[in-house]
Order: sequence, then C-alpha cells, then structure tokens
Amino acid sequence: MRKTLISAALCALALPALAQADCGEVSITEMNWASNTIVTGVAKFLMEEGYGCDVTVVPSDTVPAVTSVAENGEPDIITELWLNSTGEVYNRLEEEGKVERLGKVLTPGGVEGWWIPSYLADAHPELTSISGIMENPELVGARFNNCPDGWAAVSSVTT
Repeated sequence: MRKTLISAALCALALPALAQADCGEVSITEMNWASNTIVTGVAKFLMEEGYGCDVTVVPSDTVPAVTSVAENGEPDIITELWLNSTGEVYNRLEEEGKVERLGKVLTPGGVEGWWIPSYLADAHPELTSISGIMENPELVGARFNNCPDGWAAVSSVTT
C-alpha cells in the first residue's frame, strides 16, 4: 500500500512537468478593450508558469483575429470574442472544426450598449435612443464615448 501511495504521489508531482513538455509555442490575442487585457494576461501567466508554454501575444481585434483564424489557423487562441461582431463566420468555423469554444469569459455574459445617467434620461427622454443623442449633442456636452475600434457598434454611430 505504501509503495502505491508513493508511486501515486510521484506521478502526481510529475504531471505538471509532462504538461510543460507538451506545450511548446502558443499564440494568443490581446484585443483592444480592458476586459481582454486582463483575460490575456491571466491566460499568458497560466500557460507560461503552469504549463511551460512559450506564449506570443498578438495585438488584434475581432475582425482581424477571426479572419486570420479562418485563413491560416493563427492565432492559436482568441482569448475573448464577442460573437455578435462576427456574423455567421464564427459559426461556420465552428461547424468546420476550425475553432472550439472552451469557456465563457464573461458569465452570464456581457452587455453591449450606450449608457446615460437616469437623471439625464428622466430630464430628457429624447436621449434614450442613439438617434436622440445624435440629434441633441448639446445635451450630452457635445461628447459621445463610443466603443473600441473594431467593434461592430462603431458602424452604428459613424455611418
């Protein structure tokens, strides 16, 4: 029994080394929004420190990352992706076996939208739609904070 326990303990201690030996080079994306910077940093740390991977971080955003995966299978990992910005391309890649969903970064899911304070919406109900904001720039200080470049929402306010 004691030999079995010692053997099991030695095998358990050897598992991280075995994982490290198999990892090799991995390319992962870092998108241009805050949550992805964190997710990529954590993923890079875990892969390097836990599995001995040689991680290359590739600056990207949604459309170039998905296009690159579709055309040449790189990068190896897209660390966070808002599927509403990919159209049917991601679903097709998934059906073809070129990509696989491994987990949800934002559970139960993120919310995309533009926000104004409730007191402003109460005082100016016309600001509760994007067209109302665009028609009344003076009510929001002639400022509009949009999303990062590369997000599908950009076209909603720039076209």
